[in-house]
Amino acid sequence: MIPILFKSWFDHPSSRDRRARAATQQRSVIAFIESPIDEKEGDLPHLRQQSEATPIELFFDLFFVANLSTFTATHEINNVEALWAYIGFLGIIWFTWLQVTLFDIRFARDSIFERICKALQLAAMVGFASAGSRFTTRVQPENVWAFQSLSLILGGSRLLLALQYTVNAVFLRRRMIPAARGVSIIAGMQFVSSLTYLLMYYAFRPREGVNPYIWTVWFVLFGVEMWVVMGTSSATPGIGLQDTHLNTRMGLLTLIIIGEGVISVTRLVNRTVGPGGWTKWSFVHILGVTTSVYFLWQAYFDLSPRRVLGKYSQQIWAQLHFPFHVVLILLLEGSQILALSLDITLKLRYLAETILWACEDPRPRPDYAIRILRATIVDMEIDYSRGAVNEQITISRILDDLPNHPLCPSRRTGQVPIARDMLSDLVGNVTAALFSTMRIMPSNHPDPGRLSSEQLLRGYVALLEFVYVYYFAVASLSMMFFGAFVLLARRHTLRRCMGISAAARVSLGMLLGSLMSFSRHFPLVYSFMTSPAILYAFTLTLFMVLLMDRLLDRYQSHGGRTQESEVP
Repeated sequence: MIPILFKSWFDHPSSRDRRARAATQQRSVIAFIESPIDEKEGDLPHLRQQSEATPIELFFDLFFVANLSTFTATHEINNVEALWAYIGFLGIIWFTWLQVTLFDIRFARDSIFERICKALQLAAMVGFASAGSRFTTRVQPENVWAFQSLSLILGGSRLLLALQYTVNAVFLRRRMIPAARGVSIIAGMQFVSSLTYLLMYYAFRPREGVNPYIWTVWFVLFGVEMWVVMGTSSATPGIGLQDTHLNTRMGLLTLIIIGEGVISVTRLVNRTVGPGGWTKWSFVHILGVTTSVYFLWQAYFDLSPRRVLGKYSQQIWAQLHFPFHVVLILLLEGSQILALSLDITLKLRYLAETILWACEDPRPRPDYAIRILRATIVDMEIDYSRGAVNEQITISRILDDLPNHPLCPSRRTGQVPIARDMLSDLVGNVTAALFSTMRIMPSNHPDPGRLSSEQLLRGYVALLEFVYVYYFAVASLSMMFFGAFVLLARRHTLRRCMGISAAARVSLGMLLGSLMSFSRHFPLVYSFMTSPAILYAFTLTLFMVLLMDRLLDRYQSHGGRTQESEVP
């Protein structure tokens, strides 16, 4: 009976009409421009606050990550110059994202004006993507247009922010006079910054004597913008960052970046498992990368601030996220390359074992041994269309020519160098083809057909050595950042626990950094890089700090509170 009465009341015509009118008004009433001031009766004028990110902010984050994914797909991190180019482009889009975010978390309101501004900001992100394909660390005649485009886009985005801040300063000028002054200072800085970017367009004119690294001036401007906006906001009553959802925005962007690492895992599965199905070692490799991404997510979000940060702690927390995001992205990319390299190493090991088997006593018939050798290469399912057509031709030529020579001749025949050189060239070209299939190419990669197998192998060894060094460098730095985040977020309430937690992260980071010294001893590096242990080194490090935090939490909840005073 009660449900029927409730249904009849809920479906009463007057109730339905009221709900329909309210919903219609909510959907249709969008002001052209709206004040950022919350003017509730009895309260002093203050900016409207929101604790969660809005849908349009999340949509803007997706454009950031789409830019990052596109740049990653077109730029291999295979030498120091490529690494700095990656960091440079990431800095351009990250600091632009930061400036937009610092405005949105305090002043953005759903209005026609703000929607138009957001559309222009999204267009700027698309513009970054168009120029990213030609971005390098040096300004050259063939890519000068990319730097000119980036300079214009940066200038336009800052000019738009100057307009948005100016509009909000007008709203604040009567009700929140000190806040209006601070916003006016920020608007003026954004205007000057935009003019600087626009004037730099002429600095990129193709002419003699242009400094190829002049674009690094942008990073000076990025730093000035960030410090002026944050410093002015913290010094001006009413527009501070403490009562905003800046931590939420940083956390969401970090989550999306880690999500990009999850996409890398699925790519890894497609490249290693897709051709021939699951094997024992492919499972071990993918498990290592997957657990690394999972523990990385856990390690970061366990350190998310659980209370309002102080004025300076808030700024340091936000500013540290740029180098932290750089480290995070490089770490995820490096782990993917290491896993792919392990898969390639296993395939090459099978090939080497097949060659040795062909020359062991009792030796198989040469035609049978060559057939097995050919089947071993076919089982690798190399996609020669991915830049390995020349290697395919060379491999086919060697396999077709092997029956014309003794496969494993005795020394008396005088033909040992011929067979040895042919098999060496075969291994070298298979190596180059496998790396090309996995989209791993050494820097300045010339035509492989003009190189000997020894030169090919030397190029890939140099590439893997570089990846090894930068992987453990960024792994070490990530632990240092986690140590800083422990102190800023006050992960533990007791000073002793907080100090132990931070010191452990720094110590483990130094231990990971010491692994870079292995690069001086190639046999040691080779044995480490061809072992799955390299994928689990960072994973086990993260697991140790997570386990330690749980033990410290238990200590706090039981005996620790009676021994020490709480952190104020």
